[in-house]
Parts: sequence; structure tokens; C-alpha cells
Amino acid sequence: MNVRHTKQILVVNGKGGCGKTTIATNLAAAYACRGHSVVLKDQDHQASSSHWHAQRNPGLPAITLVESHQRSAMYETRAFQTRSLVTSDYVIIDSPSVFGDLHFGELLKNMDAIIVPILPSPFDIRASSRFLAELLTHRNYRARPIPVCVVANRVTQNSSGHEKLKHFLKCLDVPGVATLHDMALYTNMAEQGTGIMDSCNKNLGEQDIAQWQALLGWLDSQLSDQQISPASKGPKSASRRDSAFKFTVKA
Repeated sequence: MNVRHTKQILVVNGKGGCGKTTIATNLAAAYACRGHSVVLKDQDHQASSSHWHAQRNPGLPAITLVESHQRSAMYETRAFQTRSLVTSDYVIIDSPSVFGDLHFGELLKNMDAIIVPILPSPFDIRASSRFLAELLTHRNYRARPIPVCVVANRVTQNSSGHEKLKHFLKCLDVPGVATLHDMALYTNMAEQGTGIMDSCNKNLGEQDIAQWQALLGWLDSQLSDQQISPASKGPKSASRRDSAFKFTVKA
């Protein structure tokens, strides 16, 4: 008998305003467009993913919302949420920006892949460097390494910030798998509850569609390969990983 294994993808960065909700909502829409059952788990108290979901047209591929940022007092609601999480193909988690070590450890449990969005500014690069170091050296991650990738977000091509971000990513032992451009399209989609892979947006942002396909391809390769041991999915070596975070950015 085949046992369903729900794939849980965590979108996380300790730096706020880096576009976690953009990544989470578009990823949820992309998997729903593929015909998968998808849960979008909103853990951020700003509830941006919940707002996005509320605007989504019922005619578009369905996505189940779980508002984890709210405390539920109803057993029925908790039971429904639990059932949704274990019977879906994919669970996409939009994480909060501020959390303690205990919460961070809980976030890492049972995840299958982690996406870290980074903006092309010196402040974001520095903060993300510290966050990635914390992630890759966390006891829960070291006990069960899982695939981690970086997505460059809100990038203006050939800008000085873009060049610094590309240099930073070359210093990491974590793959940078996609570069999303700074476009008004993403703001419009946030207000409409749509994703770039939805049929209503497929004729727009062709370059970014290709980047999303690259991100989905990376996730497919990591989540479907059952022959790779967990240890080999993480960074290649501790020494390379540690040296990566010695990189500094001149403002």
C-alpha cells in the first residue's frame, strides 16, 4: 500500500520584509496549478498570506489556508487543520520573521525543503548571512540536514545591489536557484490572490515564469530523489560552510 508523504516546504528568513509571502503564495499557486492538493500555512502575525488567500477567486485552483498565527479555541477547527496538513500533497509554510531558538527548532522539524529569500541590499545580505549561519549550525538541522536554497528577490538587473548579492551567493555553499525581478506584477497579484503560474497571469512576466520553473525544478529534484541520504542533501562540508559566512559587504 502506498503511503502519502506530504511535502513540507518552509519559506523562512529572520530578516523581515524579504518577500517570504511572495514566495510562499506563488509557490502554493504553482503547485495547485499542477493539480496538487496544497495547504498554505500562515504563521506570520501580519497575516499577509491569509489576506492573499481571502482575495483568491474561487474559480482558480483551490488552496487550503491554515491560519497558524491565530490561536484556535475550537477542537473542530484544530482537527480540520491537522487533517488538511496530513492529507495534502504539499504544505507551504509562510514563517514569521521574529522567533526564538525554541520556535526555530520547531520550525525545522518535519520539513522537507527550506527556501530563504534574500533582497539585494547590504543590510539584507548581512542579516541573511547571519541567519543562514544560524540555520545551518542549528542542532535540529545538523541532526537532520535537508535541502536549503536561496532565492534572490526584488532584484533590479545589473544594479550594484544585484552585483553584491551575486558575489555573496557565490561565497555560499547553498545554491541560489532563482532570481525574481522587482516588478509591480507581484504587488498586483498580492491584491488579487493570484500567482504567476495561474492561467490569468501566464502571459505576463515571462522571465520570472522561467525563474519559478527553475525553483520548482530544484524542489522536484530534491523532494523526489529518495536515494540521497539526508546528510548528502545539506551543504557539502562544514569547513566550506563556515568560511562562506566570513563574507562581508561594503555599504
